[in-house]
Amino acid sequence: MTISRDIPHPTVPGLLRSVGRELRRTSPATAALTVAAAALAASGARAEIIKKEDMLRGITTTRDRCAATAQTLWLDVDKQDFCVRYYLSTAGGEGTRPVVFLQGDHFTTVNTKTWQWIPISKDKNAGVTYDPTNPAQHGDVNTDDLARTADGFSKLAKTTAIYLARIGVDGTSGNHVFRKTLLELHLMNAALDALKQHYGFEGFHLAGQSGGSTLVSGLAATRRDIACAVSGSGRLGKSYDVSSNDPARTLVNPLGFIPSIAQNRSVRFFMVTDSADRSVPAKEQTPFAEKMHRAGRDIPQYFVAATDDYRHGVVGYTQLVTGGCVLGKSDTDIATAVSTMVKRNGAFNAQRRKEIALFTKTGGASPPPSAEPRTAPLGTQTRTGGKRA
Repeated sequence: MTISRDIPHPTVPGLLRSVGRELRRTSPATAALTVAAAALAASGARAEIIKKEDMLRGITTTRDRCAATAQTLWLDVDKQDFCVRYYLSTAGGEGTRPVVFLQGDHFTTVNTKTWQWIPISKDKNAGVTYDPTNPAQHGDVNTDDLARTADGFSKLAKTTAIYLARIGVDGTSGNHVFRKTLLELHLMNAALDALKQHYGFEGFHLAGQSGGSTLVSGLAATRRDIACAVSGSGRLGKSYDVSSNDPARTLVNPLGFIPSIAQNRSVRFFMVTDSADRSVPAKEQTPFAEKMHRAGRDIPQYFVAATDDYRHGVVGYTQLVTGGCVLGKSDTDIATAVSTMVKRNGAFNAQRRKEIALFTKTGGASPPPSAEPRTAPLGTQTRTGGKRA
């Protein structure tokens, strides 16, 4: 459930060097992006603070207010009106097939019988699968942080990137208790359609963190304009009840999408997993790759090591894998880049282990938790088709 906001954008030797010079051409999409960038610069877009209390109770707005806000889409989905907000970046380049990032879940656990938040004091997952004190997951949202995340994807993929705000959070209207449901999947799908029409995009690359990865699996299965799809710490290997007739109360079931994804040869699907993940254990991720293999489709699963205390935040790795895919790198080249990133950041975890050991030995207070997932240590293993490479 951990979400990552302040993510570094490491330059891994070789990954960002393009093979040959890319041809640039003027297109409707490029023209639209240029106009959009100029409009944002002219308006002097300022950071906005989206309050935690507003997101917890559910965000409502009007069509006029939505239209007055930059980079928004007014959509009618499953007989409900939504204002979907997005944060577009061309910091690393422009293209007609942008990277779209879907962040992880916010706040506490949802009671799927009442569809209400479980208070932290009564949530058995608090302190076990997520940190209830982490402001990145349980605090206000600064829209500058969302824009910076989009910048990171744009810089690594050398193309347009979009942070697409999920239902009820980060500026999109609705109630976040309906996260990872068919309603949210339909909403994100409609948002992609609207973006494609507005900017003239040819298609998309998708990347997700945790709950956002669940939506990535659904979009990769139902659309035929997705080229790269990367699941970061996604709970893709667990089955869910899909018997309800209400899309707002039917959880997305990634395992049910396997036949469609396996048959869709136009999409390259990747998984990024920390085997020590406390929020979404590897045993709830890996079965997806294994069942894809049994369906006749091998997908790379890169085993990494996150540096947050819950070993869950892998956005830095996901950016790297997405960038490699967009740039046309091979699975092996991407694995090498991930391994380089792991080794370079290994010192962070090693130093933290020393600090914890020192504080424990001296009986002092524990060092502050690592609340900003970055990247990490030791070795990177790659699983392809359920086997370690």
